[in-house]
Formats: sequence, C-alpha cells, structure tokens
Amino acid sequence: MASVPWINKMIESIRGSLPTPAGWLVAPARDFCLFFIRDQKSVMVEPTFLTQLWYCTKEGVPTRLKNTRRLDYQSSYETWNELISNGWELVEHQFNACKELVELILVN
Repeated sequence: MASVPWINKMIESIRGSLPTPAGWLVAPARDFCLFFIRDQKSVMVEPTFLTQLWYCTKEGVPTRLKNTRRLDYQSSYETWNELISNGWELVEHQFNACKELVELILVN
C-alpha cells in the first residue's frame, strides 16, 4: 500500500499536538530515575507509555532496573507532572546514551 503524503502530515500533526512525557526523570535524592517511553505499537488516539524505574548513581546514571509498568496517556501525563512538581529533574543526556536499550525494549 502506497503512503499518501497528506495523511502522513495529518498523522504527524496529531502526534505532535499531545504534550508527551518522554525521557529520564531523576529523583531529588538521586537514588532513582524513571524513564518514560511512548509505546510505538500503541494506537495513535490512545497512546500507551512504558515507565521503567531504575536505581541510579548520584550522577543520575541508571545502574539496575527495578520495575517496568505500562500506563495510558492520562496516567503517564499525571505521573510526569506530579514528579516534576515534587522536585524530580529532567535529565536529557540520558536519552541518547540509552538509545540501544530503548530499541531493545520496543522490539521485545
């Protein structure tokens, strides 16, 4: 099936319109970090997210996985905002450092 350019633009526009929690948040005590991943296999109108809670070093580097959860969009958005308001910090450099890990998770 050939792709239709205007449909692809519409889909990207819809995806871009939702504020999406994505990336690493590090706890104020620097003992845990939480990774938010949008599940690429979920339907666009009801996206789901995976969260992974990791033990981490004082530098915010993940060392060991504690648990993984699947959340709907609303729950992930509320969790993200609650953590930010409680002092968790976004750590942007972690996302690129763990790109291979993300790809492995999404494949399985």
